[in-house]
Amino acid sequence: MKTNLLLIHDSMAGGGAERVLSTMLNNIDRSRFNVTFLLIYKEGVFLESVPEDIEVIGLFDRLKTPFQRLTTHFYGVRNFIRERRARRLLAGRKFDVTVSFMEGSVAKLHSQLLDLAPRNLSWVHTNLKFGRWYDFWFDENEEHRFYERVDKVAFVSDGARDAFKSLFKTDADLEVIYNPVDPDAIRSKAADACKDDGEPFTIINVGRLVDLKRHDRLIHAAKILKDRGCRFKVNILGIGKLESELKELSARLGTEDCVNFAGFINNPFPWMKKADVFCLTSQTEGFAMVVAETLSLHTPVVSTKVTGVTEILAHGGGVFTTDAPEDIADKLERLIKNPAELARLKSETVESAKQFRLDIIMGKIEKFIAG
Repeated sequence: MKTNLLLIHDSMAGGGAERVLSTMLNNIDRSRFNVTFLLIYKEGVFLESVPEDIEVIGLFDRLKTPFQRLTTHFYGVRNFIRERRARRLLAGRKFDVTVSFMEGSVAKLHSQLLDLAPRNLSWVHTNLKFGRWYDFWFDENEEHRFYERVDKVAFVSDGARDAFKSLFKTDADLEVIYNPVDPDAIRSKAADACKDDGEPFTIINVGRLVDLKRHDRLIHAAKILKDRGCRFKVNILGIGKLESELKELSARLGTEDCVNFAGFINNPFPWMKKADVFCLTSQTEGFAMVVAETLSLHTPVVSTKVTGVTEILAHGGGVFTTDAPEDIADKLERLIKNPAELARLKSETVESAKQFRLDIIMGKIEKFIAG
């Protein structure tokens, strides 16, 4: 008998969690699971990747309509509206298990729908000690009560689980499941991309232009490398609220000729494959899906020591840096000037990428959901 699964998420916007969901939904065993996918906002670049045989229900069609902007700022009103719409759209249906795939607003909606299934599971994708952006969505006491009531919580890294355990008391099973990566699909999307002759050393970063990603560190590091006479270019792929601010910073530092803001790229994998190195300068992460994808393309990584990445790179393929732009620049300059070191890291990515084998990770996810 199939397990009837209600899966809750925010939207299918272009973030790492949404890429994970796309991979998960396309590979989950349909002979074992009937999936109903409940989105708060039925939109996003990954929405079209959801298989046609999976039912998708959206509370709202679009994010940030005038109505949404008004109600979002009133805690009780927005929660009442979201719960009422969800229950009306689900029309009294019951499920075997409900899963919220994100903390914050997604977990909040789940907390209002716990009665829809006898088993309730949740996912945590970040280090909950940092970047508490979801405080806006979830009252702290209610958040504690929610995690006390769920049966299991999945974490994308040991670090994310350790942070959770320091904050919450719960009898739920706490399990670490790395995000699934489909290396064959990634390499197919990268196609035959290769660096053109004569191109300078290329550094890439892919991520939303928001505070926690700290792209400013990379721009300051680019200024240092330029002042040292290094020949290089930086490609930053992504959009976000800090786009104008970061572009102004680049102009002020005089790095416009070596820092390229490419915007949102639906398929970043050719860019990532052609790069000499991926540089992650985040303040915090849960798993850093983009690092796992980068390793699948055999591109070495330079990263700050954030949750998830310390585990991912334990098998090699990258080097760590402190938060300081000077140290970031030092690590990058070493690879620019030492092709042998870069080649060694590139060779390590082959083994490092094996830890994300799709069949193994999907088996763990299905076991976690089915119980």
